[in-house]
Amino acid sequence: MTAPQNPITRAIWDGTLPIKFSLDSTEAAALGAKAIVEPYFIEAPRCSYFPLWTSQIRKYFVDMALNFIGDDADIWYDVDGTPLKWHYPIGLLYDLHTGYRPDSNSPPPLPWPVTVHFKNFPADKLIRAQAIDATQDFFMSMIKEADFLRNGSTKKVMNLSKNDQTQLWDGLWSKYLTSWKFWSVNYRLVINDGQMPKHIPIRIYLPDNCPVIQEPISPIDENGNQLTLGDVLHQVLPELFPSPLPSENASAAPVPVIHGIIPQLEIPI
Repeated sequence: MTAPQNPITRAIWDGTLPIKFSLDSTEAAALGAKAIVEPYFIEAPRCSYFPLWTSQIRKYFVDMALNFIGDDADIWYDVDGTPLKWHYPIGLLYDLHTGYRPDSNSPPPLPWPVTVHFKNFPADKLIRAQAIDATQDFFMSMIKEADFLRNGSTKKVMNLSKNDQTQLWDGLWSKYLTSWKFWSVNYRLVINDGQMPKHIPIRIYLPDNCPVIQEPISPIDENGNQLTLGDVLHQVLPELFPSPLPSENASAAPVPVIHGIIPQLEIPI
């Protein structure tokens, strides 16, 4: 398999986010900036990670005559004063930190304004090791978790060769050039040969630095009926979703956002 055939999967894979990176104004003078440093703009895949762009961002600002001799692990990002967790995908961070609701009449402005820091790494709030290798390790650990939940073991992932794992990662972060690498390996991981998965790998992220919710979620109930997204949210977060179906006052009710869209609660999980 060389590319996603499902149109929804294709839309997710192709999803991008325009970002405006600005140097923290209080650090500019300390880093030797003699004038206003122009922001740096990129269009990043939603499924990508900030550490994959750090070297490029660092080069831009250093070329603007910044006196920075640290390494990429010293560089960090924030939005409105909140440090961004580098091990979260960029699209997820955007949805979390902007409170983005696709049904809103006033969506957040684009490009997304992100502040770049070269000093004062917040070690009490962020994991220090944010190199590309660390990001890859974190990504592969999530793949193993998903494999275990889906199949009851990590056999499929553990059977991947080192080259397969490299292809999976390279295809993700350089997807425009080598998407076939990702999909040729990913297809082998997610295909179930007609078998119902034991559990659905799902994580629920809430705003305001709430803990991530991850529970074993069966795709069917005790009677063999398929569970819907609404069923799962009602089961896991009954206070936020008191009913599996949308409330009458839907505009004020919380909604799930997946890759920048609001899915219907009635769809099978």
